[in-house]
Amino acid sequence: DLPPIPKQIPQSSYYFNIERIDEFQWMQDPNNQDVREYIAAENEFVEMKNKLMTPGVISPLKVVSNGYEYYTMPSNYGSIYYRRKKGNLSNEEVLLDSKQFARENKQIKSVLLSTDENLLGYLIEKEGDEVGSLHFKDLSRHNNYQNEILNGVFNFLWGTNIHAVYYTVTDEQLRSYKVYAHKMGTSQRDDILIYEEKDHTSFVDITCSKDQSFIMINSNTFSSSEVRFFDAHHDMSQGAPELKLIEPRTFGLEYYVDHRDGYFYILTNADHSHNFKLARTRIENYGKKYWETIFTVKETERIEDVDLFQDYAVIFAKSEGLPVLMCYELKSSDVHQITLPTNLCAVSPEINNDYNTNIVRFTCNLPLAHETTYEYNMKARNLYSVRSKSINGMKCYPSLFLIIQNNLTDVRLGFDSNLYTSYRVHAKASDGAEIPITILHKKSLIMNHNNPVLVSSYGAYGITTDPEFQLEHFPLLERGWVIALAHVRGGSELGYSWYDQGRLMNKKNSFTDFISVVEYLISSGYSNVSKISAIGVSAGAAFNMRPDLFRVLILRVPFLDPLTSMLDPNLPLTKIEYNEWGNPLEDENAYKYISSYAPYDNISYDTTISNNFQQYNTGTSILVTAGMQDQRVNYWQALKWVSRMRIRQAKHFWPYKESNILILKIDTDKGHFGSSFNNQSDRIKDLAFELSFLITQIQ
Repeated sequence: DLPPIPKQIPQSSYYFNIERIDEFQWMQDPNNQDVREYIAAENEFVEMKNKLMTPGVISPLKVVSNGYEYYTMPSNYGSIYYRRKKGNLSNEEVLLDSKQFARENKQIKSVLLSTDENLLGYLIEKEGDEVGSLHFKDLSRHNNYQNEILNGVFNFLWGTNIHAVYYTVTDEQLRSYKVYAHKMGTSQRDDILIYEEKDHTSFVDITCSKDQSFIMINSNTFSSSEVRFFDAHHDMSQGAPELKLIEPRTFGLEYYVDHRDGYFYILTNADHSHNFKLARTRIENYGKKYWETIFTVKETERIEDVDLFQDYAVIFAKSEGLPVLMCYELKSSDVHQITLPTNLCAVSPEINNDYNTNIVRFTCNLPLAHETTYEYNMKARNLYSVRSKSINGMKCYPSLFLIIQNNLTDVRLGFDSNLYTSYRVHAKASDGAEIPITILHKKSLIMNHNNPVLVSSYGAYGITTDPEFQLEHFPLLERGWVIALAHVRGGSELGYSWYDQGRLMNKKNSFTDFISVVEYLISSGYSNVSKISAIGVSAGAAFNMRPDLFRVLILRVPFLDPLTSMLDPNLPLTKIEYNEWGNPLEDENAYKYISSYAPYDNISYDTTISNNFQQYNTGTSILVTAGMQDQRVNYWQALKWVSRMRIRQAKHFWPYKESNILILKIDTDKGHFGSSFNNQSDRIKDLAFELSFLITQIQ
């Protein structure tokens, strides 16, 4: 089977008197039959078969409220939602079962109980969609809301007045911009518009204060915030609630608000606190000039979240890219740090709905061990585990089984974490910056320049590459691979400045940092270029800059044609992302800068292999995956990039070069996040496909 060769229809456009020719622009029309046929041809080019066994079921994590235990359990179709009377093991009630929606390619996005816990609201979406239909179930069985459905909903929450539901809707660019109020028992046509955001760069979200006193309407861009609030007990029969603005938006000012005992508590970057601080103010005087700073962090630290309780504020932060948890006692202002089992991990807050408690629940996720959920008594300062997922059979399932069959010998993997190690090293960037790298491998590893390596990174939007459990790492580690998590600029591992150095006119730092990490791994004896594989947002551009460094690339939902995306303000999210990439429509410098690194615009007809590693280089095999229903990163970015590679660099891939293969796998039913987050089976199949590609191309 020969790879498909796409037709070329060159189209010219001019920006700042610069001509840009795009011979695959026709692929941007999803209704074009030629597009569908070409995608089908690419998908049929290579078909791999995978056989696997998934982990067993773990014990559920329960939330206790009003005499009931609420919990979820996984199934082949997604989650099943249960409740039962506390202490009554035999009286289990199924609230929702994902199976009933899976037949229609739908999934449960979110589930919320009303404040009196008699009504269950659940949002259902089709695969790939980002808005859905909001349904209701009456748990008291006194009323029947079975036929009450709200359509086009992006997000929702209950008011403290149980008859009110607040929800957001999106515009054509997938920007959440309107907030509606719905009174239970009435038609959606009668819903009241209570806020509309007219700034096309702002997202709107709705939250409820932890003590359930106020509803917050948050308008956020990548660089500013604006928060309005109203009484959560508002009676909708009296019309729309009165909205009060805490502080008008100012470029560069971000703030997020909660409430306790007559004070607003504000997480903000005000007053040059780029890594955020905690402030408070009386609800009568809520403007910025009244904000009183009560907690700050160091320059190398960053506050990521705050969970507010009656007596404490729990601060989730990072120091040098590693998690730090602190308890701030609200009455005395005393601060103490929660001692974690290890710092080389990822920590995230669990559901902490109970406001009047001294117990905070959070999850600690280690790179070589599955997650453990802890409860911490902030008053007694005791930490104890309440649930643990085990890889090697200690608690919840006997071992992690993953069998991959792809012209390989079947391998059954039972993972013993005691045989492996994890640690952090640093690579020096081209400008001297120290780039953190988290390393995982067998303790018996020999530094002989010949170990297979997978380098993974994100490096955009301030998103961190956390050292957390990843299912796909273990079959590789078992086979002697090294996993390297590159914490490049563009993420916020080292605070706001680390993010700022990897966006806009500094974006190339993300890619050159990625290259510096690979060069470090080679020069330090971990591997050589014939054993280096890479995955992540930065990988595509890094490959264009230094194709000699990579044996295998996996470009998953790739941002390969950013210039075309940023030149079209009608595409979803484009206007919102000007703060991340720049606006090439109005700024000539931004146009030229994006053009200089955009993967699609930098595919040459000849790849010149650097002499540095030419003795090892055998070329690169590439797997590109995308979803036809992806509304965030359009499918055509992957389609156009692969098509141009097939034309301009055909001689570097099979059949001209048998050792290298270029594969495009577009799933016509999936969206931005790949397989449904409820469908573990599909997700593992996707991972097994990628693992098969990595292993066959390197080993």
